[in-house]
Amino acid sequence: MAKKREDITNIVNQHLCHSCGSCFASCGHDSISYLNTVGGYLFPKIDYNTCTNCGLCYDVCPGDHFTDYLKKQTPDDPFVGTILESYTGVATNETIYRNSQSGGVVTGLLKYLLESGEISAAIVTNMNMQNNSYSEAKFVTTVEELVSAQKSKYIPTNITSLLQNIDKIDGTIAMVGLSCHMHGLENLLTVKKKLKNKIIKIGLICDRVMTSSSVDFLSKKITNKSITNFVFRDTVNSPYPGDISLTEMNGNVKKLDKKSRMMMKDYFTPARCLLCFDKMNVYADIVVGDPHGINDMDRINGESLVIVRNLKAKEILEQSQRSRDITIKPTSTEIAIKGQSIEAKRKKWNANYTAWKEMGHDLPSYPDGVELSSIIADRSEVDKAKKSLKHALSLDDYTDRDALLKNANDYYFNEKRKEYALFPVTIWIRIIKKIIRIIKR
Repeated sequence: MAKKREDITNIVNQHLCHSCGSCFASCGHDSISYLNTVGGYLFPKIDYNTCTNCGLCYDVCPGDHFTDYLKKQTPDDPFVGTILESYTGVATNETIYRNSQSGGVVTGLLKYLLESGEISAAIVTNMNMQNNSYSEAKFVTTVEELVSAQKSKYIPTNITSLLQNIDKIDGTIAMVGLSCHMHGLENLLTVKKKLKNKIIKIGLICDRVMTSSSVDFLSKKITNKSITNFVFRDTVNSPYPGDISLTEMNGNVKKLDKKSRMMMKDYFTPARCLLCFDKMNVYADIVVGDPHGINDMDRINGESLVIVRNLKAKEILEQSQRSRDITIKPTSTEIAIKGQSIEAKRKKWNANYTAWKEMGHDLPSYPDGVELSSIIADRSEVDKAKKSLKHALSLDDYTDRDALLKNANDYYFNEKRKEYALFPVTIWIRIIKKIIRIIKR
C-alpha cells in the first residue's frame, strides 16, 4: 500500500492557511473548494471522494513552508527586499486617478500593459456582495474592467486559484496580489513550470487583511439594508485616505468614518497575517502602496509609492511613463522604508512568531534570514502577541456569525470609551506639538 502523502488539511486546522489559492491551482481533479468560516476565514476543503492523494496541494502551500526554489529567491533582507529605485506617482488618466485609492499607479501600469499588448490579461480582485467571502479574483482584459476593480480589498481572496487554467491563456499576464499570493505563486512554479516568465508580478504593500466578517460588522454600522458594493477606503466620496462607504440597493451611498476600520483591525486580523514577515512584498517585480512618511506627497487626493525590484520592472515603469499612463518622480528609498515602519515590523514579527511557538502550534518554515533579520522582542511584547493570536483563533469558536458580531460590537464600544477617555490628552498633545513647531520657526 502506498504511503499516504500529506495534504493541506492539517495546515487549515492549524490556521496557517493564507487563503492564497495555490492549492486549488495545483489540484488536477477539482478536489478542493473554499468555505467561508463563521469568523470570516476563507479556507480550502478537500473532497476525499475525488482526491488522488498526490500531495501537490501540500507541496505548494506557502502558509506552511517555502519551497527550495522560493528560498533561493529570498533577498538578503527579507523584510525590505532588493530595491533598485523608489518613486511616488499617479495615474494620468483622470477617471483612473479620481477613482483610485492612493494614486492609481497600479491601474495605470495595467492600462499600459494591456493597451500595448505586453500582457493579454491581468488578475485582479473585485468586491462581490453576492459571494459569501465578498471578494473574488478575476481575469480582466479591458480598461473598463480595471477601473471597476480599483481600490484595495482588505479581506482574504484566493487569487492564485485562477492559475489553474493559465495554460489556456496565450501570452504574458500580470498578477496584482499581496505578499502571500506572491509566495503561493513562487511555490506553484515548482509544479507548473510553464508559469515561469509568463507572469508580471505587481505586489501591494500589506500590513494585514481582515476576515470577511469585518464587512458584515462595518456594514451594519451604516445600514441594515442589502448592499451592492462595499469600499474600505473611498476617496471618491471622502478625502484621502478615504472613509468606508457602501452602496444600498436603491443606489444611495452611505459612509462610515475611517476610524472605525482602524479601530476594528486588531479584532478581525487573521492569525496567519500576524505570522507573516513580508509587508513589503519582496518577491514581486513592482511594489505599490501608500507613501507614508514622504513629505511632498499629495495628501488631498493621494499618491502611490512605487518600488522597483528588478530591471524588468524598471523597463515597464519607464515605458508606462513614456506612454503617459503614469507620471512618477524619484523619492528616497531610505525615507520610503522608514515610513513603512519596517523596524517595528521586525520586532512585531519576532513577538508573534515566538508567541505562536510557545503556544505549541506548528510553525511555518521560512528561510533562515527571516529570523536573523528580525529584532528580538521582549517578554511583554510576546505576551501581548499571545493575546492577539488567541483572539484571532477564537473568531471561529462562535456558534454563528451573529454571535461573533455581537461580541465585536462590545469590543467596538469599549474601544470608543477608551478613545473618549483619551480625547483631552490628545488635544493637549496636539497643542504642545503646535507650540513646539512655532518655537522652532
